[in-house]
Amino acid sequence: MESLLWSLHAWDGLLLSAPLVHCLFLFSIFAWDHFYLLPRHMWTLAFGRMDRCEQQDTLPSAVLVIPSLLRKWDELASMLCTVESALMNSYPSELFIVISIDGYDDAPELYAELRSWAESRERRPGIWLYVTGTPGRRGKPMAIEHGVKFLRERVSKGYHPRFPEVYISTDADADLGPDALRKLVQRLVRRHPLTGWPARAVAGNFYLRGNRFWQGWRHFFTVEGQLTIQIAREYMIANVARHNLRPIPLCGVPGVFYCTWYDIFAAAPKFLAYIRTLRLRHWVLWWLGFPLPSFSASTVPEIPELIAGDTDDTVMAFMAILATFKNGRFHFEPPRTPLHALWAMLRALWIDRALKYEPEARVYTSSPTTIKSLFRQRRRWNTARIEVTGRFWRALPFYWTLGLPAIVILFLRFRYWFLTGLFYLYLPASFFNPSGLTIFVIGLCTCQIVLNSLLIAFALVINGDLRYWRLLLAIPFSPLHAFVFAFVSSFVGAVHDVLLFGNVTGFAPEATLIRGGSSRIALLFRVRRALQLSLRAILRGDVPFGAFWFGWRETPWTPNGYEGWTTGKKPGFFSVWHQPRPGFDPSRPSSGRGAGIGS
Repeated sequence: MESLLWSLHAWDGLLLSAPLVHCLFLFSIFAWDHFYLLPRHMWTLAFGRMDRCEQQDTLPSAVLVIPSLLRKWDELASMLCTVESALMNSYPSELFIVISIDGYDDAPELYAELRSWAESRERRPGIWLYVTGTPGRRGKPMAIEHGVKFLRERVSKGYHPRFPEVYISTDADADLGPDALRKLVQRLVRRHPLTGWPARAVAGNFYLRGNRFWQGWRHFFTVEGQLTIQIAREYMIANVARHNLRPIPLCGVPGVFYCTWYDIFAAAPKFLAYIRTLRLRHWVLWWLGFPLPSFSASTVPEIPELIAGDTDDTVMAFMAILATFKNGRFHFEPPRTPLHALWAMLRALWIDRALKYEPEARVYTSSPTTIKSLFRQRRRWNTARIEVTGRFWRALPFYWTLGLPAIVILFLRFRYWFLTGLFYLYLPASFFNPSGLTIFVIGLCTCQIVLNSLLIAFALVINGDLRYWRLLLAIPFSPLHAFVFAFVSSFVGAVHDVLLFGNVTGFAPEATLIRGGSSRIALLFRVRRALQLSLRAILRGDVPFGAFWFGWRETPWTPNGYEGWTTGKKPGFFSVWHQPRPGFDPSRPSSGRGAGIGS
């Protein structure tokens, strides 16, 4: 503390300006596109939007799926507001709204009340409202899958002539802005002027629900008040970062509001199963000129549980990036040669981008209001890309249009950790007395505040949201918020996912994750399993050596890596001493049909 006070007393004007100049320099490098977007916004105000979508009286039919756990009465009230905003959104075509409850047996009275409300709710012609669900919990992605399956059954029974062409996703605690559905789908159907391809997925513009970030000064100085205003600031900045002319293509879409073509959505369960059949020999033969196995001719069964995980929206974004458009249909065939893969990657990077952003399609969503719940959410958000990339990793050597964004995502994550250390440690240390407290305080009070001030100021102007000027009040505590809920949460999640036993989020039941057959890196879990099996192999001699020693799935002697994530079961170190299951072949991967040893 004495060193810090001495440093503050000894500074002069030149010394104070030096780190600020460095901040401006780094901002101009890493956020150079903001300097382009600002004059572009001014041009739009003066002469109208440069990339305005054509106003269309008719659009493709669409299905809006709203998944929910629905365990409390306030959740029901929130959901009804969401559905009302969708019903009143004036979509100029057929709209199917399907509410899918994940595990309605846990709150049957709420489910009955929801069905009763839906049956009595009047709606204009061309809008259908359905309520369905699963008796037991299966996870958000599976609730969505069930909602789509329910509507497919209605179509097969003749209640509707065809399935809707567009799939739209939103959350049960989000309110759609005026004409949000129309504007979102208009961006989706808009054809590229050079390739003639439509967008494959479109992200909406999300805000904090109900302007909750400002409820007076008394609320502002509470923990909830600070969290909500910081979240609203984050959302505002994130919206600008997704604009369509950014130097690096979008790699994801927010699950709270996006749309894609139903053909892309429906292909995910089979495609994820298909890429699991690709092996190293296919890659070698591909480079030698031999074609890969065809996706369309593949007979692998669909595995809907492969969609389940922490970020179903990222799975859909990856599927959209992979999709190609030919003869009026979307295809997922692998590139014939590496040259085809290179051309597809360059086209996606510089010409036709699969993921688009529609700033006028606004949605207002809720957010956690406690430190614990927000940290848990951000830990899942900031590290789930590692797990999702792992689900697609067999496709990355062939589908370079996805391989490049996947690498970029990981690079950006590591770059963020680097920049955080740069602003909090290096810059202060390079100008001031490098004591620990001095470095942290100066990094907190100068570098980060200057950067966040520039970002939110640009965002308010570019979004045309100067009425939200109170978000500037979030600047003083924004470095602390970013450090805890962005840097620390992502770092902790990544350490658990990569180095320890996996990032346990509880976002999907372990039974669903096991059926999907996915895994985590979880190096410590794999090392522990190898030690367990090696010990038994030495003492009993009934465990043959194989790759399953370092695996994740169930073996005759060890449970699946997901076991205990939601049930609380904790298999001990010596669980390998149980008798092996009869008929279990350790050389064959587990089918994932069971819930693990002892289930």
